[in-house]
Amino acid sequence: MIDDEHESSLLQQIVDFKKRRGLLIEDKEIELKWTRVEEEWKNSQKTGRRSRYEEYLDIFFDTLRTKILSFGYMFLEKTDYARVEADFAAQQPDNKHNFFFMLYFQFLYHCFIKNQVKQSPCQILIDNRDMGAEGAQYDVDKLRQILNRRAYRDIVPKYQLTLSSELERRISESIQFVNLAESKDEPLIQLSDLCAGCVRYTLETELPAPEAESQIALFPSEPRLIIKGVTSGRDELVSYFYRRLRAIDGYRDINLLRPSYHHRFNIFPLKFSQ
Repeated sequence: MIDDEHESSLLQQIVDFKKRRGLLIEDKEIELKWTRVEEEWKNSQKTGRRSRYEEYLDIFFDTLRTKILSFGYMFLEKTDYARVEADFAAQQPDNKHNFFFMLYFQFLYHCFIKNQVKQSPCQILIDNRDMGAEGAQYDVDKLRQILNRRAYRDIVPKYQLTLSSELERRISESIQFVNLAESKDEPLIQLSDLCAGCVRYTLETELPAPEAESQIALFPSEPRLIIKGVTSGRDELVSYFYRRLRAIDGYRDINLLRPSYHHRFNIFPLKFSQ
């Protein structure tokens, strides 16, 4: 999540980075994807140049450190996902979209809307990957309506006096739109996908938090740390991500294997009752 006032400057920073590192040639943009991390790492090993994926992550951490951007990740065990999805399909065979709505509602509401949106207008873009059910596209505006109803219900009972019609309208329309977008066209979705890949890899491999002395060098003149046991591009990028995160004031104690409720870096474990 990023505030409107900072979006254009951040996007320009990303454009400048991509031009400088050969990712934007004659207005044709090369998409940065988690699935290409290994390929980038191999190229970096051959050329001796710094990984462009690490440099892309630097943009994320600079904006996180200056409190311009917020990041949220919802973690759900694969066994829980399969079980609950099957239950939804059995109970609502004619509406498979509801499972999608439920997951995204939980994620957006608990990671962002509940604590950060309030009455401020908000626009949501969702990566358009496998978003259809049996060839149909989701009616994402339905998700907008559900989120707005919940935001309204959360805020309105807290006021004892009757709200003005204008304030009621602002609250009930806090989420202005929800839309599907192609990641290749949205640099911020690419950045989010890369960060989410690092968090997911940490959780799936149960990567321990780095020790204090293995946090990343803050100045270019310092020698770069060689991580013992690193065997692949993903290992190296995730180690970089983890150490860079813990180098930020207020995040030094963060452990990605545990729930995190830092205001601007939220790991939200979703648990279903049996």
